[in-house]
Amino acid sequence: MIAAAVWRAMAVAVALAAVPASAQLGADAQKTYDDYQRLGPHRAFALAADGKGYIWAGSSGTDPARAVDGAMKACEERNKSTCTLYSINNIVLAGRDWKSAAPPPLPAIGRLRPQPYWENKGPQAAAGLIVWSHGYMSGKDSTGSAPQGQVANFTRQGYDLYRFDREWIRDWPGDATALVDAVKQARAMGYKRVVLAGQSAGAWVSMAATFRGAPVDGVISVAAAHHGYVKDMRDVSVARSEWQQIVRGIKPGPRLVVVNFAGDDYDVGGRMDDARAAFAASGVQALVISDPPGFNGHGAANANTFPRQYGACINAFIETGAHQPPCP
Repeated sequence: MIAAAVWRAMAVAVALAAVPASAQLGADAQKTYDDYQRLGPHRAFALAADGKGYIWAGSSGTDPARAVDGAMKACEERNKSTCTLYSINNIVLAGRDWKSAAPPPLPAIGRLRPQPYWENKGPQAAAGLIVWSHGYMSGKDSTGSAPQGQVANFTRQGYDLYRFDREWIRDWPGDATALVDAVKQARAMGYKRVVLAGQSAGAWVSMAATFRGAPVDGVISVAAAHHGYVKDMRDVSVARSEWQQIVRGIKPGPRLVVVNFAGDDYDVGGRMDDARAAFAASGVQALVISDPPGFNGHGAANANTFPRQYGACINAFIETGAHQPPCP
């Protein structure tokens, strides 16, 4: 169990940073800030000296330094004035130096770790827990990669944000089991809701953990894959059959959002039809977003356009089961 003292210290830090955005931002800046809050970390929001000029920037990495540098440079070049950092990620600075305003380190939950430089409320106060699982490229450490913006509608409504990081992926069954165990631990700590979200290998392990019985309320699977490029596969039927095993084996309970894009070099084809058929047969509540117009390729959701268009309707389906446009 997480020590109560740790969560009390964290609550103090959250209270210190809880300065209403509307108290410092004009109407135009507030509108942009609302959009900023609907995107994934790391990100930084900067204000010009007159309080009217504003800009934000985002980056990957283990801390928001690159986002800070990008936002400040762009703000000062655009407004020809000194700029001030208004917020880092979900932390309103209220005049503090961004490095000194870093939230206190939090304990891991099994193999889950808190999103770096992010304020979480803890299992009793949070609306729930959303777990981001990143994609993977052979020989590359992706543990500093940025979560996709699909997480942001959940964090904005009070979900804590943790990551399931795998520097090198050599044990798929072990990773899936570790994610199941971590979700069970999060439930035991008191998290009321748990949602898994991932891209590519992270989407696959999220689905596999759900197949293995992780007690989750929802899964957001974007461009699920783990067999590599289709052109390099000796037998594409293996990837297809393993996907079919997962989608046919998930039991009703969690709501699932499964997304796939045209032009995906990791997609053997037919998997969205497999998902629709499996979920119709099992009664799993699912939203299948197949080849949405205007998006192409395995990493089509990495940019902000996809979460801006689909983030709200994905959130609505996971939370309430509602079907809102542009989701089918």
